[in-house]
Amino acid sequence: MTRRKFVILSSIISAFLIALPFACNEQLREVNYTFSTDKVTSPVKLAFVSDLHNTLYGREMSELISAIDKFCPDAVIFGGDLFDRHWGEPNSVLLVKKLVARYPCLYSLGNHEFNHGDGDLIKLEMSKLGVTVLDGTYKDISANGSSVRILGIDGIEYKYELRAAESDISHDLPNILVNHYPEDFPALRDKGFDLILAGHAHGGQWRLPPLINGVFSPGEGFFPKYAGGVYTENGTTMYVSRGLERSLRDILFPRIFNRPELLLITISP
Repeated sequence: MTRRKFVILSSIISAFLIALPFACNEQLREVNYTFSTDKVTSPVKLAFVSDLHNTLYGREMSELISAIDKFCPDAVIFGGDLFDRHWGEPNSVLLVKKLVARYPCLYSLGNHEFNHGDGDLIKLEMSKLGVTVLDGTYKDISANGSSVRILGIDGIEYKYELRAAESDISHDLPNILVNHYPEDFPALRDKGFDLILAGHAHGGQWRLPPLINGVFSPGEGFFPKYAGGVYTENGTTMYVSRGLERSLRDILFPRIFNRPELLLITISP
């Protein structure tokens, strides 16, 4: 090997080793979004927890709970795949028990809750814990003299749920739809919802910002359009969480330039 080739190879290896800690950084990222609307006169704050998959965040989930407490939301929304395989996974249940004692909590299920046949059981048990389950239903959240309407469905294939959610759209309040699957956006953006919250894509798992926003998602395949971030089409906005699952649980598909994130949303006049 010539000296020139050795220098080039050494530089490439050095750059890779320097970038590796940044590429694989899985520290919790708090992402703040502000959605402006003339339907409120004062701010309403929502914390959006999506795709946790029973991942541990500090002793007794203290890391995630502290981040939520610091924001002091008016409600916490669980956006699906809170559980990974079955009802009763300890980290997720502990998180729910601690948060429901502090805030109104709402829940729309994801594919993992249904994949293992636990969907109905999870809805029942979450309701027993004091969580409002959104499956074609809604709940109004009020704070500081303003209110927002949170609606939820289990996906667009549940047409009766979508019809129920459409019939509950308010003309006076901001209508926020929780639907786990971002690939449903084209079918939902003209329905009259002001804001849609989704997850599922895990940020495309591997990213190369600003060139590639995501390499693969389970709903859209390679190079997904709705991997994570903010999307506005036909006057409707969608926030897609990159999720909270960490690669320690899935070493075959580590996150690359794709930190797990908690969405902190302010509905503001």
